[in-house]
Amino acid sequence: MAAAGWRRLGWPVAAALAAAAAYLAGGMLRGSYPFGPHARSVLDLGQQFVPIHAHLRDLLTGQGPSDFLFNWNSGYGVPYLGDFMAYNGALLSWLVVLFPRDQIDLALYVISATAIAIAAAGMTAYLRLLRPAGVAWQAALAGVAYATCGWALDDGGYMTTWLYGMVAFPVILLLCEWIWQRRSLLSMAVTPFAIALFWYSHFYTVYMATLAAAIVVITRVFADPEAGGWLRRLGGALRCLAVVAIGIGLSAPLLIPTFRSVGYARPSPDETFHPIGWLYFFGRLLSGSEGVGKTPGLAVGTVLLLLALSFPFNARIALRERIGWSVAILITMASLQIRVTHEIWHGFDAPNGNPFRQAFVLAGMIVIAGWMSLTAGVRSVVTAAIPVVLVGALYGVANDTWMSTTVTRVAVPIVLLVAVLVWAVWRWVPVRLAVRIAAGVLIAVMLAETAFSAYAIDKQRGERYSASPPWGPKQEQTRELVESAAGWPKQRVSPGAFSTVNDPMLIGGEGPEYYSSTIPDELSQELINLGFGYWAFGRAIVDPGNPVVDAVFAVGARVVPDGRGGYRLARSAVAPLVTVRPMRPASSTTSGPFGFQENALGADVYSIPELRARVDVPGTVFVSDRRPGLLTIKLTDGAPAPSEFRLVARCRAGDEVYLYGPEFSGDAMVDGVRWKGFLSGVAKRPGVYTGGTMRRVGKADRAGLVDVKLRVHESTQLPAEALACLDRRKLRAAVGVLKASEPPVVRVGGHSIDVELKPGTRGQVVMGVVRTPGWRCQVDDQSPRKPTQLAGLMAVGVNRTDSKVSCTYRAAGLPLGLAVGAGSLGLLLVLLAALAFGRRWKKSASS
Repeated sequence: MAAAGWRRLGWPVAAALAAAAAYLAGGMLRGSYPFGPHARSVLDLGQQFVPIHAHLRDLLTGQGPSDFLFNWNSGYGVPYLGDFMAYNGALLSWLVVLFPRDQIDLALYVISATAIAIAAAGMTAYLRLLRPAGVAWQAALAGVAYATCGWALDDGGYMTTWLYGMVAFPVILLLCEWIWQRRSLLSMAVTPFAIALFWYSHFYTVYMATLAAAIVVITRVFADPEAGGWLRRLGGALRCLAVVAIGIGLSAPLLIPTFRSVGYARPSPDETFHPIGWLYFFGRLLSGSEGVGKTPGLAVGTVLLLLALSFPFNARIALRERIGWSVAILITMASLQIRVTHEIWHGFDAPNGNPFRQAFVLAGMIVIAGWMSLTAGVRSVVTAAIPVVLVGALYGVANDTWMSTTVTRVAVPIVLLVAVLVWAVWRWVPVRLAVRIAAGVLIAVMLAETAFSAYAIDKQRGERYSASPPWGPKQEQTRELVESAAGWPKQRVSPGAFSTVNDPMLIGGEGPEYYSSTIPDELSQELINLGFGYWAFGRAIVDPGNPVVDAVFAVGARVVPDGRGGYRLARSAVAPLVTVRPMRPASSTTSGPFGFQENALGADVYSIPELRARVDVPGTVFVSDRRPGLLTIKLTDGAPAPSEFRLVARCRAGDEVYLYGPEFSGDAMVDGVRWKGFLSGVAKRPGVYTGGTMRRVGKADRAGLVDVKLRVHESTQLPAEALACLDRRKLRAAVGVLKASEPPVVRVGGHSIDVELKPGTRGQVVMGVVRTPGWRCQVDDQSPRKPTQLAGLMAVGVNRTDSKVSCTYRAAGLPLGLAVGAGSLGLLLVLLAALAFGRRWKKSASS
């Protein structure tokens, strides 16, 4: 009994351990975190996944003001359910509770290694069920090859939740194969719940895995020579289809609200897919190649590539099966390069960024083909020689492309030679000791190739992209400062963005910084209207640190540099979170973000001076105001880069001067002592992908003169009203008025705001929260209604007889999702009951 259990579970466990070990070994070889000084949190791993997992840990441990529906830490308050499903939905994410908060980077590393391990185990178990006669340790090696494919090490290396799609693919196949072979009630009962868990984990890549699993099942229907008659084939396929569909339905309680939140999210411009050259496509089949974001990570190791290439030529496999699987793999391969099928793979929404996010499924199909050829036996010299020639030819033309690494150039020929020698020993030296030694050498070489591939990919990716450092003294100091000023909901504390753009989730506090693919469009646009900068088409928000904005959103303290390499708290008097404004508030006469801030504050605090451009070195910069509303700035031919010019104006003496230039590629001299960049000369699509934030640049002198020095590296532009002068006395007076209007009782829950009003209050109850879809407000016992807005802030009108206002956030689509989930559960129960009844009827009829 125990021996049988080991045979079933032992080799998948061995594959899991070997895959994780190879992945860890790659980090050790490079000396990346946690094994050395090199940070591994490149791109979204550092900017999104680490901070959002820190936020999940806070939720699970009861820290902070947020809950699973709403996040009060980021963006002045944002929905969280979409982020949960996009970044935290998998059960593996909950491993963060096992780690101290200052080890959140280590938690993400362990989650990645665990996902890779489970993927290896899942593929090993599936391959064993698909071809039970195959050698178990060989199935384990094939499982390792899949779990450490180029996509897993390259794309999955910094997009942690994408790995859950890679885990799902072999497990879905395993479940469908279980149904296909056994037709048991247990398989029909278990599969839907497993499918639901996978769709909860990361619906985006699991959708891709589900599509690929459908391709494999269809291939099995047409190509399996031992599947019986067509009725049995179709019956097995339909059973699998039914339970997978029910499983997706069971995920609807969270899936439908997530789809709704994605519908409300900040859109990105339509992206047109352009296929890459086939040399670069097939070049990624070579081990150690790296091309994240541009090419598909298809490498599954040299040995599995050889075996897969032998599959079409292996006469020991039925012709029907060879044709079916070869066609399926070629169609899948072509689908990655065709625009229509590319959009289908990505849910009919071509991504901005990596266009080959589904490449792991093709890697999986290559491994499956290699396994089937291996289990059949590659005995013919021709069958063995053709793959060697093909891989050698591919190496010859692709080893010196930009995707190749030193490991590609060295490891591939070595492993190719070892594979040929091991095959020769197995084929012509049938001595048990020799075969065992050859097998041991092959195992060691394959695992070494995987480890060095992980090293090479991590190294090349780390050199190409910037990485966020792991938790250290800087994060510790800023967190201590934030905690020392905590006063929610009386005031917000902004931690800044000194580690990531998601520092409110990583460090704590309640700042505006936020970067997410599910950021509500209304939130992003309102903050941009207030003078916030942005990148990623407005999905990442850059805080201007503006005193008017801080006053509006009750940011009473913020972390700022102390000028000595550390940080300190800057405190200011601000309005409360909830205020009462006149029913018809005054409207600013100023346009643009300065006027929008005044509308949100409810007072005029800026003056907009008339600008004059001055060029100290004639013939270097040309500044024109001929285009309505714009100052066009052009570098003349032959002018040095950078070239300088000045904006001159007059304001009240002592006023603070702010510069707004969302498309300005250049620098401004701040307080006459240091240059501060807006957008760099290499900023991506200024005004579209990136936008500069409003910045303080100095003060008017005693005579009221404003002289702002700017420098540019290329032609650019500024708004005609780029400068504004802030009167701090007017701002303090406006804050005093808002403080006096504060309701006596304000309670803020995880996703609610309850306000008790002073008797006789009339006007608009305005909350320092940007109105986003999902909020419903109720005045006394009246029917709940959608709140109105005041300069983007959530507002509710009240009359003198009203005594309280209650606002609650509810995720859109949740009732429908619960209904679909309940219906799917009911359908599953009916299906199981019908199958059980049918079996009993057949049994009684036969007896």
